[in-house]
Amino acid sequence: MPAYLSLIMEFSRAELDFDNMKELLAYIRHAGLEFKSGTGRSDTIEDIMNWNQQKLEEDYELGYDEDVSNDYKQMCFNYGGFSEIRGFITNEAPVRGEYIFSLLIPEDEVLMEKNTYKKEAVDKLKAIASKLWILPKTRTMQTELELGEGIAPEMDIREGASPSACPFAIVSEKQFGRMDTANYNAEHIEYGGVILTPKDVKLV
Repeated sequence: MPAYLSLIMEFSRAELDFDNMKELLAYIRHAGLEFKSGTGRSDTIEDIMNWNQQKLEEDYELGYDEDVSNDYKQMCFNYGGFSEIRGFITNEAPVRGEYIFSLLIPEDEVLMEKNTYKKEAVDKLKAIASKLWILPKTRTMQTELELGEGIAPEMDIREGASPSACPFAIVSEKQFGRMDTANYNAEHIEYGGVILTPKDVKLV
C-alpha cells in the first residue's frame, strides 16, 4: 500500500445526536466528493453513513480479536483527478470523548519532498477542507503525513499546542486568537475559520 496524507476533521462526542452522519454526508457532497464505492460493493453511501451513525451511538471501538467487518465502514471517492481518496470514521480519537473523519490521499500525489508540496494538489485539498469546515460541529481540520505523530486535540491547541499542518490546518478565529502564529501564514475564510500554513512549507 502507498503512504497516505490525511485530511482530518475533529468532532466532540458531546455533540453526537441522531443525524451527525447525515450532516457529514451533506457537506461531503457540498465539497464535491463523488462517492465511488464502499468496502461492500453493494453498499450505498447512505447505507455506510447509517451503519457508522449506529456505531457512533453505540460508542463502538473494534476489539483486538474482532473481525474487521464489525468496524466502521470506509468509503472511496472521486475528486480532482486524485487516483484514490478514502474516507473513514475513527471513534474515541484523537482523545477520549472525540471522533474523527479522515480523508486519505496518496502522499506522493501531494508531497514532493520534505516541506515541499504540489501547489495544484494542495489547492484542491484546501477547497475540500474549506467547504467541510462549514459543518458547524467541526472542531478543527488538520493534515498529517503517513509517519506523522497524530493531530493535536482542540483542547491542547487551546493550551498552546500547534495543530498538525502538513501542509495546512484550519482552526476557528477564536483558537487562532489564542495561538502563537508567528510561524504561520494565515488565510481567513468564511464561517469563522483560519487556514494556517507553516512558513517553511513550499508550494511548487
